[in-house]
Amino acid sequence: MFERLSDRTTSIVFIVLTLTISLGTANIAGGLVLALSPLLVVMAMLLVITREGYSRDGWRRLGMGRLGLRTWPLAVATTAGVCLLATAGTVALGFARFSAPQGDWLQSVIALSITGPILAFAEEIGWRGYLQPRLAFLGERWAMLVVGLVWVAWHLSYILFTPYYHSEGNRGLVLLLFSGSVIAFSFLFGYLRVMSGSVWPVVLAHFAHNATFALLLEYAISTERPVVVREYLAGDTGLFVLVGTTACVLAIGISRSAASRRSAPASVRG
Repeated sequence: MFERLSDRTTSIVFIVLTLTISLGTANIAGGLVLALSPLLVVMAMLLVITREGYSRDGWRRLGMGRLGLRTWPLAVATTAGVCLLATAGTVALGFARFSAPQGDWLQSVIALSITGPILAFAEEIGWRGYLQPRLAFLGERWAMLVVGLVWVAWHLSYILFTPYYHSEGNRGLVLLLFSGSVIAFSFLFGYLRVMSGSVWPVVLAHFAHNATFALLLEYAISTERPVVVREYLAGDTGLFVLVGTTACVLAIGISRSAASRRSAPASVRG
């Protein structure tokens, strides 16, 4: 349809389409259409709007052609590891206590192992596979920030207009913690994408985060203050997760800057 659109234009079209869909699909099928919408928009962009998908280069930019195995341990440590530390923090502070798994936890593990990677892929192929590389003209960190802001906006209809997600607690505080955490995740996942040249470490990180906090908070602890623990402190975007993820982002950023300085020619370093 429009085969010569610039990255700037395709980014704008992608953002408009995903946010428009998010406004109209939050209540459809329990949010499933919304969850799949980044993938659906990517397919529409590649096969209908720009037709890049009819060439090998169009798919190569998505980062699916390599596994990026070297960054997989980092992907798990900075997501599942942070969730585990956040949960342990609530226990250490007396807000919760560890308990033996109860209920249908094995069925939940199996279900998460099947659906979790699919849903993580459906999001990340849009945010870090398609959008982030096309925002590269902004610069690395600005691209990550813009993706993060779009990611926050994409979630808002699901939070504000349905009872399925972050529906408990003080709405203003929850939205503040959610926005900060999602932007921190955008930088973390963005760094994983840049460092690996692949979307798969990001899919793994997204899945590891979602699965770990869900299983820990649902089956591994008990608490008399569920809103404090699950929303404010150790939930998927709680304060401890925000702080831990931000610390990981800063550590990765500092490490990459130091490595860049070491590799720069002496004449450039002065």
